[in-house]
Amino acid sequence: MSKEPESKQHDTRYGESRSNLHPKAETKAAAAPRDASTDQLRLLILLATDWLDNDRTHSGEIAALVAGLLAAAVPPTVEDVPLVMLDATALVASCTMGNWKGEPDSYSYAWHRDGVVNNGSGPTYAVQPDDVGHSLACVVTATNELGSTVAPMSNSVLVPEAPPA
Repeated sequence: MSKEPESKQHDTRYGESRSNLHPKAETKAAAAPRDASTDQLRLLILLATDWLDNDRTHSGEIAALVAGLLAAAVPPTVEDVPLVMLDATALVASCTMGNWKGEPDSYSYAWHRDGVVNNGSGPTYAVQPDDVGHSLACVVTATNELGSTVAPMSNSVLVPEAPPA
């Protein structure tokens, strides 16, 4: 009695064999970063294959692709508010971008002193002499092809007086 290897599955409806990927191999392939057009093409192929074979072999990968495409089809939404930190010398403030859904492709930064916008932009801000004794914070705006979203203002950090030299 001849037994086919487990990696092959015989399809008696069409008299052909097809290889099945190991489930972990499918997971790794689905997790690899791809652009939206590649994901759309992969989704179309999987849907057609499952429809033609009258099975649901790829349902997990189809669900993951659909979820990824839907997540990318909205303006960014903030998950975690940006964070401001001062370096050890208190001469440079840094602002993280925060965490976002919706695949932002650019970020803009607006720095605030005591809640009022100043001229600072970018993820770092060079502390000015006038900032001593005041609080610095930043507001991040994330943008993708479907729009922009402004995150809530970050935490505030108090700029201490310069240490004695």
